[in-house]
Amino acid sequence: MTRIAKKRFKSIEELTQLAEREIGFFEGGGPSQSLPVPVRRQRQVLIAFMVYFYAFKPDMSWVSPPGEVIWLDPVSGKLIAKTNVTPADFGQPTPRSFDEGMKEWKFSMPPGMTVDSFDKLNDRLFVLYDILFEVWATKPSTRSSALHATAREFVKAFDAISEPPLLPYYNALGREYFEWVRALAR
Repeated sequence: MTRIAKKRFKSIEELTQLAEREIGFFEGGGPSQSLPVPVRRQRQVLIAFMVYFYAFKPDMSWVSPPGEVIWLDPVSGKLIAKTNVTPADFGQPTPRSFDEGMKEWKFSMPPGMTVDSFDKLNDRLFVLYDILFEVWATKPSTRSSALHATAREFVKAFDAISEPPLLPYYNALGREYFEWVRALAR
């Protein structure tokens, strides 16, 4: 009889939905939630989500630095903490005003991508998160050609989907995870 291994962590998609309950949504902009950020905090593996202000017009978007981080237990999905943060917590300069902190960027789909293919890429990114997070959290020294290919696909998808003005914040908050994935992808 074959034993089926029990999944150790909730899916990244489920954790994202749980984190969404912690913030509000406003048509046309308002508080928004980042992509998941795997972290080790006080020797505990967690999934963090940055909360930032997002506003958009048909041809332009604005993104503020994160003002809060939501920390979830990846096993139970329970909220561990909500922490107020400033750009300095990520090693970034602190703007003198909210307006000065808003980074303007022209959102555009990657070349040749439609809304449908963007959504599919986002769904695929979450599958890749699940695979890589499990390895990073339990056996980060694991190496294989399949894991290498998964990491390469993850990096390409993450870079296509993530919000460019938030990249320094992702890299600061999830430094250990993102450095591990990028090294694995090489």
